[in-house]
Amino acid sequence: MIKTIAPSSKILSKYIEHFYVFTNQGQISMSYIAFPHTNTCISLFQGVEILRDNLTLTIKSDETVKDQVSVEITGKYTQPFFVNYQGLFKEIAIIFKPLGVNYFLKNDLIEYAPLFSQPLALSHWHSIAEELFMEENLSKRIELLEAFLLENLTDKDDTIVRKAMLLIEDFEKDYTMQEVAEHCALTIKTLQRNFKRLLTCTPSEYKRIAKFRYSLYKEGLQKEIKKLTEIAYESNYYDQSYFIRDFKKLTGINPKAFFQRVSKLEENKIIWEIR
Repeated sequence: MIKTIAPSSKILSKYIEHFYVFTNQGQISMSYIAFPHTNTCISLFQGVEILRDNLTLTIKSDETVKDQVSVEITGKYTQPFFVNYQGLFKEIAIIFKPLGVNYFLKNDLIEYAPLFSQPLALSHWHSIAEELFMEENLSKRIELLEAFLLENLTDKDDTIVRKAMLLIEDFEKDYTMQEVAEHCALTIKTLQRNFKRLLTCTPSEYKRIAKFRYSLYKEGLQKEIKKLTEIAYESNYYDQSYFIRDFKKLTGINPKAFFQRVSKLEENKIIWEIR
């Protein structure tokens, strides 16, 4: 049902984690919880109606628009949101690494994705979606998509934000936001403004999400649930109670329940709670 594909282009692999293709062979009804992530997703759909309501995204097939395409882009979200799939449709998604999506958009990400999810109203993205869904062969679809992305790749100066992001992701040193700003020769206010502009979240929010994802990675490497205290220390949380409290803010449940309920798909590339 879900297949992930790494970019074949070395250039694109700098900006894109992977593509994933969602194919359903018949009418389905499925829901999952999407947990906060540092990545950004652009999804291309055919034949759907998309409804949004208070951190809930419903994607359902609609015969009246079966040949029409939709393009959806996520912003940063600091709590889980629900995705409901209904019916028969096609989807191809591009999972961009942090900052990566900006290289394929004319303006800053915040101008396109201020909310957890919204339509991407850019005509050339809709045109490539139409072209992709006319092609039945999956390999050729990905070739077309990669050619489109390379054609729309632009230069962006994100040096300062990238430097700050890497400092924030250094959980061994665990820099404060003031220290990160000083290392980048910025004020806190300027650092926050630049993060909001290119990542749609504050540096502190980014750190929480990145640390949460790091804890999942540490757990996933061992292929079994570790003791929570051990995961907490390896992720450089101060103590287990702090880890559990922060984890619950991002997932809505405690870590033990989370690891029991989530599904890891495509070699841990996708972590959802499927219902």
